[in-house]
Amino acid sequence: MDRKIKKLIILFTLLAITFINRKQAGCTEFTEVNNTNSTIISGSVFTDGNGLVYEEVINASGINEYKVVSYTGDGRDIIIPDEYNGGAVTSIADNVFYDNRNIKRVVIGSNITEIGSGAFAFCTSMYQIVIPAKVTKFGKNAFYGLDKNRFTIVTPESSRAEEFALKNGILFTDTKETRLSDKKSIDIEGSQNRIYVYSAPSKIKWKSMDNKIARVNKNGKITALKAGSTTVIAETAGKALKCRVKVLKRNKKNCLKVIYSKYVKKEMTDYEKIYAAHSWLVQNVKYDKTLYKKGTVPAISHTAEGAFNRGIAVCDGYSKAFMVIMGHYGIKCRMVTGGYHAWNMVKIKNKWYHIDCTYDDPVVNGSFNNKIVFMDFFLKTDKEMRKTHVWDYRAFPKCNSKKINKNYRTV
Repeated sequence: MDRKIKKLIILFTLLAITFINRKQAGCTEFTEVNNTNSTIISGSVFTDGNGLVYEEVINASGINEYKVVSYTGDGRDIIIPDEYNGGAVTSIADNVFYDNRNIKRVVIGSNITEIGSGAFAFCTSMYQIVIPAKVTKFGKNAFYGLDKNRFTIVTPESSRAEEFALKNGILFTDTKETRLSDKKSIDIEGSQNRIYVYSAPSKIKWKSMDNKIARVNKNGKITALKAGSTTVIAETAGKALKCRVKVLKRNKKNCLKVIYSKYVKKEMTDYEKIYAAHSWLVQNVKYDKTLYKKGTVPAISHTAEGAFNRGIAVCDGYSKAFMVIMGHYGIKCRMVTGGYHAWNMVKIKNKWYHIDCTYDDPVVNGSFNNKIVFMDFFLKTDKEMRKTHVWDYRAFPKCNSKKINKNYRTV
């Protein structure tokens, strides 16, 4: 349906409400409100000169507030104000901007606390929204159908909006600037890493200046191929953003250098360090398939060196490599063996948990190159692990707690 026709239908619907409500009140004409370019559509519904339609509501304290209930304009940059007609604008109703293909950027007023379901769904041209810390409620599919390679939520650090973005795989940052997530990147041969463009105004074109050192795909995923340096460029709206990429030769020393500087950082909590180490091993080490073919594997696959130097290991190689990373930060960790298998126990504050990097890096559809980080055996209890694992329960600490202190840091 043509957008102009859709807007007319919305307007005529609101006019119909006006006619009915005001006829019942003995009045059939519009009245200007105090705000410039503001018009009463019905007894409690108003429109401003920018196409935003508000509904007046009375809160629990008896104070007048306003909810954005519709939009009939055709602007590309939308500002939802802090106040309207002397009252705070506190929420955006369901489907207000649904399927609006004109909108590119939105700034949410500082008094907004709630964004309704489908409020910005299928706004496919939209690449940025500024959300204040006061917003704590997000309706279902509030940003459904947007381009997740470009669309960015700009919000203060540790806000509910940041939490929402992280949970829903949406880019987030604390600045309106169009920029790369990384201007410099360091990695080892054979690794993969993704960089992002925050608030890209148009579709992004990626390229590497030296595809023999590292290549980049259409989504910004960089594959490090051999030791050396190159530059990855992201072009959007005529702007070229550059990331200097350095690839190190794969060995234990370089792997640990990259892990400690880029993935498992000192400032993280113990939980975050454990999560990052687990993820790195799953994504950068593969199970030694010669065990399936010959029934045996080289001795190095049973070591941490196999995991770091070759990117190939079996269960005890994964476990020993995990212990090396934990030991660097003083996090207590043990290797558990039983039933021809090995995994780890790790301690957060005063409680022990099971973690099995090998089982969380399964062979998928016959491929040993799984990059998906499974969490089926991440920080589990004895009861949970006994369903699939066997060990001498008397020889190891008890893992009975499901409660994890995610903010604890080993001193």
